[in-house]
Order: sequence, then structure tokens, then C-alpha cells
Amino acid sequence: MALPSRLEPRRASTDSAEDTTPGRVAGRGVGRWLLIGVGWLLIVAAAFVLGYLLAEHDATQAMARIQALQTERDMLSEQLAAQRDARMKLERSHQMDVEAQRAAQAQILSLERERMRIEQQLTQLRALLGSSGRGVVEVDDLVLRPRDGGGYHYRLTLGQLVPDFGRTEADAVLSVVTVAGGERVVTPLTELSADGAGRHAVAFDHFQVVEGNFRLPEGADPLEVIIEIVPKDDNLMASQEVVLWDAALAGGSAGLPPPLPAGSVELGRIPPAVQPRDKATRPISAPDRGAFDQPLASVQ
Repeated sequence: MALPSRLEPRRASTDSAEDTTPGRVAGRGVGRWLLIGVGWLLIVAAAFVLGYLLAEHDATQAMARIQALQTERDMLSEQLAAQRDARMKLERSHQMDVEAQRAAQAQILSLERERMRIEQQLTQLRALLGSSGRGVVEVDDLVLRPRDGGGYHYRLTLGQLVPDFGRTEADAVLSVVTVAGGERVVTPLTELSADGAGRHAVAFDHFQVVEGNFRLPEGADPLEVIIEIVPKDDNLMASQEVVLWDAALAGGSAGLPPPLPAGSVELGRIPPAVQPRDKATRPISAPDRGAFDQPLASVQ
């Protein structure tokens, strides 16, 4: 059995001294911090990978939602285009209906003018047959023109129906037929005029033009204008003619010559041929002519 040498304790003490040197302690500290850094890097990498996976999932859902919204947008765009086409078709159809209605109204007005023209010619023929040589005054033309402030200006042309009759003397009395409150009202223009227009003393050989201004009552819907001829002697027949309000306004839409001064008349030349008139002439018998001798306020 070998006995321990004296050198072994000294060698063991030398190894212990070497383990406790500063260099060896520092190496151990660096290794520990290195391990800690690697651990944190692993944690950060894991968090990054987890965030990337979550972001990819959210992005996939967002892309699916975007695609769905794009599909819905395309569908709504198609529906909007279809609705626009349908609206344009409806507008064209409405425009065609409006034009057809206007054409029908114009045709109705034309037929009404023709009917009234034929009735007027028939009435004048009857008046000539029963006039026994007396004259008959006809309304060659009546034109209404709107004025500023809601008023109206009228221009009335009177002529003698019987050729070579001679001097015609009478009073021309104008009245307007309106609808107010559902009732038909006949109002002389003398009550609607500030300058006394509405009753004119006429005296002519061929024709005469009279003019005047008036204003309709508030809320009145005009329908017709009545022209009554009141003779001053038995050589002339009393008559009455009715002109549609719309027809008189339509005649004024083409424009009128400048108005004559208040109270003046236009005499001398025979007027040119006139268009068919929208009026009806009704001769008044001899007993009825006495009504024109009454004051104007009683004439309706």
C-alpha cells in the first residue's frame, strides 16, 4: 500500500487557487449574460413569429372582406346603371306623353276654332238673310297681351259684314267671363279698367281698331271675352260675339304693333285677310236691343 505523497496536498491547493482567479470569474459572468441574451432573442423571435401569424390571419380575413365589398360594389353599380337606364326610359316616355298631350290639345283647340268659325259663318249668314238690308258688325280680330303687374292690353278690330253699307255707328261693349269660387261671373271691362276702357263709340266706313287696358280680379279664372255691338239706329243689327280667352292670348303671342294712344282709333284702310276667328256671333232681335239702352252696369 502506497502512502500519499507530500506533493499532492500542495497540488490540490494550487488548483483551488487557480479557480478563484479574476479571469475565471469574469468568464463565467459573460457566459451567463450570453445565455440570457440568447433567451431574450428567442422570446422576441417567438413573439415576432406569433405576430406575423396573427397578422397573416387578419390580412386574409381583410382581403376576403375587401373582395366581398368589391363584389357588392360591382353589383350595386350594375343596379345603379340599370336604374339610370330605366329612369331615362321613363323620362323619354314621359316626354313623349307630354308631346302627345300637347299635340292633342293643339288639335282640340284647332277643331274648336274650326267649329266656332263655322258657327260664326252660319250665324252671320242667318243674320244677313234676316237683316232686311241692315248692317252687321263683325269682330275681325281680338288679341290680348299680358302687361307688367298682372294687367292685360286688348286690341279689337271691328268691320262691316255687309258690302257697301256705308257709315257704321255703334257702341262696342266688352265683358270678361270668369270663374270665381266655382261660379261663372260676367264682368264689364269698364269695372276692371282705370281709364274707362271696355266701352267704345265706333264710327267707320270699313273698319276700326280700338284698344284698352284692364286688370282681372284676384283669384279669377278667365274663360271668354264677350263683345256686344249696341247700334245707334235701326240701320244696324245688334249682335254679340264670344272669343275664347286662350285663343285671344294665343293671337297675342305672335306680337302686336305698338299700342295706340289712349282713346284713339285706327281708321281708313281695309284690313288684310284675317285668320279663322275663335268666336260665335249671335244676332239680337229687335226687342232685345232695348236692353242696350240701359246703363252699362246693367249690361251682362
